[in-house]
Amino acid sequence: MEQQHLDHFSPKKKWYVYFIDFIMLFVAVTLGFLAENVRDQQTDKNREISYLKNVHEDLLVDINKFEYVISSNNFRLLRLDSLHMEINKVSPDLPSLYYYIRNLALRTTFESSHLGLDQIKASGGFRLIQNGKIIAGIQDYERTLNNTMKVEELRERTLEQARFKMAVVFDAGTLYQMIKNQNMGEGKSTDVRFKRPAYAAPFVVGDRKTFNELINFINLGSNANISLNERFNELKSIAKALDAAIMEEYGSQFVD
Repeated sequence: MEQQHLDHFSPKKKWYVYFIDFIMLFVAVTLGFLAENVRDQQTDKNREISYLKNVHEDLLVDINKFEYVISSNNFRLLRLDSLHMEINKVSPDLPSLYYYIRNLALRTTFESSHLGLDQIKASGGFRLIQNGKIIAGIQDYERTLNNTMKVEELRERTLEQARFKMAVVFDAGTLYQMIKNQNMGEGKSTDVRFKRPAYAAPFVVGDRKTFNELINFINLGSNANISLNERFNELKSIAKALDAAIMEEYGSQFVD
């Protein structure tokens, strides 16, 4: 008896069966791809919300710091006026000169909170942000902040020269007493760090030229506060507008 091939016993599939199999496979692959894409989009969205929540919190901290630094700068500008009023007296009060000059050689610096922006830049998160107004606000804020920090650095270098010159002019014993009695931790809003000395020895270098150099360094460093306050006010406006845009777009999705 002849052996018959198994093919003779296997019913052949109709062409539409193969077509249905192909369609089912295609649908399965497509649905898997779409599901993966949806998961990726949701992950990106969660990251976007998380990053901008941190930016929002950073901006609130920065806005409060602006208020404090501006107030401190204004305080020093008033003390600069007081210094020149004292200098212009027929007989200037020596303890007052020590008091004004030593305190005006200080400054209040601004340090921005950067957690959210650092996260966005480190992870390439700008591609996740779809709101053009927010992207423009972040770029404007960073650009203005960087320019402001350059002015702060210039002020610091100028006041550093004032401190060097002060070390030449000031009596060491009087300065030591001021250092011993300085305000440390007596209140966060304390802008007068060094108290007026009860007694002040005459300046070691009393010539007008050296004293004039010292006062000019104080003038230049202190007057930088005017420019800085203009920039801090601008930064405050940018920060508030940026935060408003973030809250409008994402505020309802922030979770504590």
